[in-house]
Amino acid sequence: MKQINILLTFIIVLLFCNQKTYAQAGTLDPTFGDGGIVIIDSFTYNNKSLLQEDGKILLFSSTGILDRFNYDGTYDNSFGNNGRITHTFDGKVGDANNNFVIQNDSKIIYTGVYYQSNGNIDACTFRCNSDGSIDSSFGINGLDIIEIDKLNLIRGIVVQTDGKIVVAGDVRKEYNDQYRTFIYRLMPDGGLDSTFGVNGIVINHYADETTSVGFLLTSDGKFILGSNNNILGSHPYYQLEKFNSDGNVDAGFGNNGSAKFIFGEGQSGDWNTKMITLVLQIDGKIVCAGMSGKGNEDMALCRFNQNGLIDNNFGENGSVINQYLNYDSRILDLTLQSDGKILTSGYAARFSYTQKPILLIQYLENGHLDSQFGNNGMTVTLTDTLSASASSVHILNDGKILLTGAQTGPKILLARYNGDNVLASNFKDIKATQNKDAITITWQTLNEDGTKSFTVERSMNANDYVDINTIPAKGVASKYSYTDKNPLDGISYYRIKENTANGTNTFSPVVKVVFNDNGVISLYPNPAKNTVTVKGLNKNTTATIRITDMNGREISKQYFSQSSTAMLNIRTLAQGSYFVLVEQNGKITKLRIVKE
Repeated sequence: MKQINILLTFIIVLLFCNQKTYAQAGTLDPTFGDGGIVIIDSFTYNNKSLLQEDGKILLFSSTGILDRFNYDGTYDNSFGNNGRITHTFDGKVGDANNNFVIQNDSKIIYTGVYYQSNGNIDACTFRCNSDGSIDSSFGINGLDIIEIDKLNLIRGIVVQTDGKIVVAGDVRKEYNDQYRTFIYRLMPDGGLDSTFGVNGIVINHYADETTSVGFLLTSDGKFILGSNNNILGSHPYYQLEKFNSDGNVDAGFGNNGSAKFIFGEGQSGDWNTKMITLVLQIDGKIVCAGMSGKGNEDMALCRFNQNGLIDNNFGENGSVINQYLNYDSRILDLTLQSDGKILTSGYAARFSYTQKPILLIQYLENGHLDSQFGNNGMTVTLTDTLSASASSVHILNDGKILLTGAQTGPKILLARYNGDNVLASNFKDIKATQNKDAITITWQTLNEDGTKSFTVERSMNANDYVDINTIPAKGVASKYSYTDKNPLDGISYYRIKENTANGTNTFSPVVKVVFNDNGVISLYPNPAKNTVTVKGLNKNTTATIRITDMNGREISKQYFSQSSTAMLNIRTLAQGSYFVLVEQNGKITKLRIVKE
């Protein structure tokens, strides 16, 4: 049903107050801005953000405004006009929930609404280059406009591996009509993809008004749409729907493609329930967050399994509700750590109090509050004005936590906190470079007091890391080098974990490297239940394909010749992650597969 944790104590961090700062996870980072906070006068609002691979911060706020900040919270003056770019499109483009994504080529896609002269409001996407200039190769002079019905609002956007752009949102025939949800797919440079849905569009119909709140792309190319059922009174619910890559409903998910969770089910009274954000775990589970409560609005989360059933191992029977004193509060964003912990950001409000604080909360993977973070899992930050909120939360490459949002004024707000894994200050010059058929990782230390060893870690997605080698520390400032002789094809991420004598760990910045990025060898589906197909084999040679566990222990070995594809039977494997190693002409391609 629910887990209610009433937090009677909290941390108040006052802006501009000088106080001793500890490196405990959840405390403000005094090396950032003024005591951990940066506030900028600006006629903007919402202020959601994305992190670029180089660590710079892209912030999206009022209509067509993009700001870019350096790691230290200062404006990046190399971007636009002293760090800001404004796209006006003759005043016809407005906001639509500030949805945006960075493509693999660093181009930026931003969604909005387009005001037609006949009163209709159309959905629109525009794309700009990495420097903020309009990408004229997209749509018509950078703008792509789609009219489904009279009122069209975008609520989510993802980019497929083939570059196609998939957009989700809400549509109404008239302003007093009920909302329905839609999904449409664009070609990489704009224009509807006719192979998706009906002429590129899927429209979903419901008995009650339904509005979408988020959109996810799964590892096997399917889509998950999060939405709210807007029944007045009683028990509105969080809803998930899953669609195949062609836009058709995935009937194997939940109940014929739809799953829902009702907070307070079986209890009397009206519940205030609204999903605001959702995220996909590496194992395919979906964490949904927002608010729910009887009378009050409290922070609420639930977690669904990959098949759409509620995960009863999360919180209490699948859900968590947290109160902050007697305030109304809600979660606005969430992100996942590599160890499975869940970080959320939001705000609390109570009209009888003048100040409305920012909330930063860390949960363990099982949904319980992390008692080692902040004050029993929560950090409460008050600023010097009436109201503030954190609409985005990020885990930086060095393990610190960044919040972006707004403060009354309106003003841009950025805040940085210490995380579980704060960067060791003695790391320097970490690099990863291709060296013939291997990747060489180098780094330097400035101090090794208390350091026991260094572990080289590798990831395919900058989130799920695997140890590949441990090197003893030299005890003094030194240079190190390690060569990964079996690198993964495509993009890989490396970092160094410092292991100290007292059992704690710190991490270096993450470095990205591309190895043999030819896209020849791949496998699908992933995750998979019974079989997986390897494609891109060389027909003119024999391929040896081995399946190993994550420690490299061989499970199976097969040979394939005169074929560009190979089907592997994984029915008997236990659930979990495995490596598929494809060897041709002495070259090994290493891929990761998740068995459902």
